[in-house]
This record gives sequence, structure tokens and C-alpha cells, in this order.
Amino acid sequence: MGPTPTGRPSAAPPVVPRPRVGLIAPRYTFFDEDMGDGFAARVRGIADRCVTTLAAHADVVHPGVIETERDARAAREAFRRERLDAVVYAPTMAVPAPLGLTVLEGAPGTPLVIWNCVPVQRMAADLSQAEATENSTTVACLMLANVLLRRGRPAPVVTAPLGDPAALERLLRVIRGAAAAGALRGKLLLRIGEPQETYLNVRSTPEDLARLGVREVSVGADELDDAFTGVDDLSAAAVLDELRAVGWGEPPPGSARAARLAQAIRILVDRHGVVGGTVNCHGPLLRFSSTVGIPACLGVAREALRGVALSCTGDQPAGVALFLARRIAGAALYHETYAPEPSSGLMLVAAGGEGDPAWAEPPGAVAIEANDHYPGRHGEGASVSFALRRGPATMLSMSPIGDTWHLVWATGEIVESRYRHMRGPNGMFRYDAGDATRVSEAWISSGATHHNALAPGRRDVELAAAAEALGVRPVAV
Repeated sequence: MGPTPTGRPSAAPPVVPRPRVGLIAPRYTFFDEDMGDGFAARVRGIADRCVTTLAAHADVVHPGVIETERDARAAREAFRRERLDAVVYAPTMAVPAPLGLTVLEGAPGTPLVIWNCVPVQRMAADLSQAEATENSTTVACLMLANVLLRRGRPAPVVTAPLGDPAALERLLRVIRGAAAAGALRGKLLLRIGEPQETYLNVRSTPEDLARLGVREVSVGADELDDAFTGVDDLSAAAVLDELRAVGWGEPPPGSARAARLAQAIRILVDRHGVVGGTVNCHGPLLRFSSTVGIPACLGVAREALRGVALSCTGDQPAGVALFLARRIAGAALYHETYAPEPSSGLMLVAAGGEGDPAWAEPPGAVAIEANDHYPGRHGEGASVSFALRRGPATMLSMSPIGDTWHLVWATGEIVESRYRHMRGPNGMFRYDAGDATRVSEAWISSGATHHNALAPGRRDVELAAAAEALGVRPVAV
């Protein structure tokens, strides 16, 4: 890929998964006879504009304008048949809460965003009562939000006029964050290996995970060994051919065992229907196993190619953070904040050999290397290395603390990748909040773990919405 005028390689942004969003667009018919010809059609047209706006970024389930209780019940049943990541309430005018509440019964627990979709940029110079009623979405939002709070179901509210691109972009960011939380709800996470015995800060219990609406399925040594030994030489060779085809370069000698493990991990991911999870290479199931005997970096990176994010060292909270980063931004780098550099004010962030290739700059420029840093009983295995995409980025962490979780984030940018000989993805991060030497104090005290996820772009709006949807504590550093 050729250089841009700045001398940097051009890089396409990661592909962000499209959320599945239900739209509730109610209209109040009570005043129709007083409003004059064309009123109902004009107000219904607001819903069409809402659908068009959302459909550019999400798969929209829109059961039509809700005008009667019968409409609301039909929409409720339509929502029940869907697996929605989020619901958007966008009233077309002043309308009481019951119609929306009925529809919401079809999506219990699904994150909700209230969109105050103001239909005009400027009201008429000599406004009539009827004309004001066509611009009364704020009233409807007040009527619903109050009742939701009384019932213990708060929701973020975004006032985004239909003709305001900047406000609509903020709306879409809020929806994306809420939908990431909704996409996690009810899902399974994989575990291959328990955490390091001394890594107390990466542990989570089934009760902790249940607070987020997820469960964990743990794979034992027998199941892993069976999957590994069931992969034949032809299947392992096909894995390496697949990685050559996506441009990862020539694998080092001895990579067949790593390819066999990569295919075994894929079998386990598919068998259990998980959306992400964690592995611990530094335990009896992988590096120190008499059957496997190598780390799983190549397999983890291969799963990231299809959007399944797996953390290392058995750190399931980091697995959750990676899932959110992937859903929100399309890429999620498992990493540690190694050290601030006082002379530059930058923070070194580095992964092992399991990095998400969606972070590579230029796209696809991934090298497969021998994992000589973490060899196992049967050799080095294989890992990946690449330069990190330069530009805006957000680091985030999830951790169960007390009776809730902390979702911690810090925005900034990757300014360079320096260290080729680290044999893994790494880069220098500049915090928006200031010098890394000082900001690292706030990061350490925030409740973040020592394993984090790195998402492309500044994702503070999305993560605040995700935290609210998950019912966890948001901590911005």
C-alpha cells in the first residue's frame, strides 16, 4: 500500500460490526382532528427519516409507526422474535408513555436509547399551536424517561435534530456503545486454563460474570487434548495456507504444531458457540502440557481475524473488555501498559504474540514468527508481530470490584511503533489527559487491571453508553 502525502501508509479503518437495533416510533392520534390536512402524514414521515438515518449504520427492525395499543402489541411480539442488541425510542411528536412501554415488554433487559429526534432546525416565525405540535418530540421523551426512572430502567437520552450531522454522529456513537453491551448479554465466553495462581487482579467468579449477563464455559485438559490430537496434518497445513492467503507471510519452520493448535481452538470456539473468552498459555493445558506443549498465540490471532477476541493468562475480565472494543471499534488489542517514558510523556503499550491483526499498519502486514519468548515442552510454537496503526485510540479495562464492575478508559493516540525486536505488536501511546508519567497514577488507581484492550478511535462516548447499559461504574481517566 503506497504512502500518503504525510509519508504514512494509508490504512483502511477496521470493519465495525453492525448492531441489530429495534426502533420504536410512536405517534399520538388524539389531536388529529384539530391539526388540519396532512398532519398525520407529515408526522409519520419523521419515522421514515429516523429509519433512513439508522439504517446506514445498523440493521434496523422497525415494525412501523405505533399509533394504537394494537400496533404496540404487534411491535412487542415482533421484538420478541428478534435478537436485538439495542432499542431506540424515537417519538415522532408528543405522545404518552404507554405505547412505548408496551413495545419495550418485547425486549426486556435490552439496552435502550431515547432519541429526541427534533424534526426542524428552525421553527416558523409565526408559530401556531398545530405547528408546534409537529415539533414536540421533547415532550414525549420527558413522558417516557420519567416513567422509566420510576421503574428503575434509566436510559441515555440524545437530542439529535434530523438535520444536524454532528448531533446524529453522537447519537450513533451512543447507540453503538449501548449495542455493544446488548450484544454481550446472554452470551457464552470460553475459558481454556485457569488464571495464573498469583494474578489476583485478573480473576472473576461466575457471580461476577452473571452481573454482566454472561456465562463462562471451561474447557478441560481432556477436551483440549482430544481436539488437538484430532487435527490431522492436512488440516494443519490448510491453516497455514489460509494465513498465507491473507498476507501474513511465510510461517517459520516448525509452525505445523501451532497450526494444529489453532484449528483445535477454532473447533472449541465453534463447538461451544462462544463470542470470546480467554486462554492461559502459561499453565498445564498449553505450554506445559505433554500433549500440546506450546503457547496458543497463533490460534488466538487467527480467531481475531473473524472477530472472536481471546485474552491471555486466563484473564476473563480482559476478555470482556476485548469483546466491547471489538464490537465498538472493529479491533481490540490485548496489551499491557508497560512503562511511561518521562522524556517524551508517552506510554509503551505492548502485546505478546497474540495481537489482533485488525490493528496492523498497513492492513495485513502481519509476520508469523517463532515464539521464542515463551517456549513450551514441545517447542516455540508461533506468534504474530506487526506495527500498530497510528492515530486516535482508546485503552479500556473491565474489572469486578465490590458488588459491581469498573469500566475504565483513557483516550489518546498511537504515535509510533518502535520496537521490532520485541517480537510482538507494540506502540507508543499519548494520553489526551496529559503526560504518561502523571496519567499513569490515575490509571493505576482507577481499578484497571494490568491487561487492557486497545480500540481504534476515541471511544469515550461509546464506552460511557456501554457502562450505563451494563449497569457498571464508568471511570474516565
